[in-house]
Parts: sequence; structure tokens; C-alpha cells
Amino acid sequence: MSDALADAVLAMDRRGFLRLATACAALGNVGCRGSALPASLAPSADLELRVFSPRAYATFQAAAMRLVGARGEEAIRARQVDPAAAADAWVARLPGLGATLAQALWVLEFGVYPLVAKWRPFTSLDAREQDLVLEDLMKSRWDTKRDLFKGLKSLTMLAYYADPASRAAIGHPGPFDRQGIALAMQYDPS
Repeated sequence: MSDALADAVLAMDRRGFLRLATACAALGNVGCRGSALPASLAPSADLELRVFSPRAYATFQAAAMRLVGARGEEAIRARQVDPAAAADAWVARLPGLGATLAQALWVLEFGVYPLVAKWRPFTSLDAREQDLVLEDLMKSRWDTKRDLFKGLKSLTMLAYYADPASRAAIGHPGPFDRQGIALAMQYDPS
């Protein structure tokens, strides 16, 4: 970002920022017309979403696949673990959080540069491009972008690791498997 643009953004008042955000979102939305969700990210037909729209579900699922690592991504792709469904159920119990998360997912999906480091919907990006977007949020100088990343990552980790199916990916036997815990606690120096 050029110094002049950075100075202009920093000097902008709240209304100016909201006008810029609206314009960027509109530009991003224009490019998204007719953009279908990838089938691999869409919710299953029998899943009844409480808070998320199908697009928010897909955005959360795509972000989760990037945040939980390769083994976790495989489990999500195979639909063994469904962090977006778990997150939807979790935030349904907290209405204030649900509305905020839905807005954050909308920004992640449709936001464009300079708010989010991309020009296309998040769900249409390849894995490397999604990693770059998430890295930009994580390392941003803007508190709001870093907060968006931290909130998304926290809820993703909660939703993913709370699912008993994720235990195989991390080798954790679960809280009620005494024999598995004993085996996991054995030290093997080799």
C-alpha cells in the first residue's frame, strides 16, 4: 500500500471508513454475482442451519480447513468433522455472538482490498490464496482485522477440537478413555 493511501486511510473518520467499506463490499459483491458455492464447502442437505447462511457456513468451513492443519483439513473434507455446523450450533445459543460472527464471515467472504487482501470471494480462492488472506488478517496493523482473525481462529479451534472425531487426528484418546490416556502418557524416547 502506498504511503499516501495509508495516510488517507489512517486520517479517515468513521463515516469515511464506513463509506469505503461499503464501496469495497459492493465492488466485491458485483464480482460475485452468480458465484456458486463449491459443493465441497456447501452444507449437507439434511443440515438445518440456525444462524449461518449457506454462504457463511461455507466461508467458515473454508477458513477452518486452513486453520486446523493438513490432517484436520482431510477430516473436514471427508466430512468426518464439521466445524461449521458445530460453530452454528454454538453461536445459536449466544444471539449477540451469532450476529457478529455472521458479519465477520460476510466480510471475510466478500470484503476486498484494502479491507481484506483479495478481490474474489474467499471460498473461490485456492488454499495458498486463502492462507495469504488469513495471514494478512493475523498480521494487520488494524486491530479490527486482527480481532476478526483471533475470533475466527478461536471459534474454529473450539468447534473442531470439541468434536470427538478430531481426536484421531491429534492422537488424544478423549477424557473418558483411561487406558488410552495411560498409553498416551507413556514416554517413548526412540
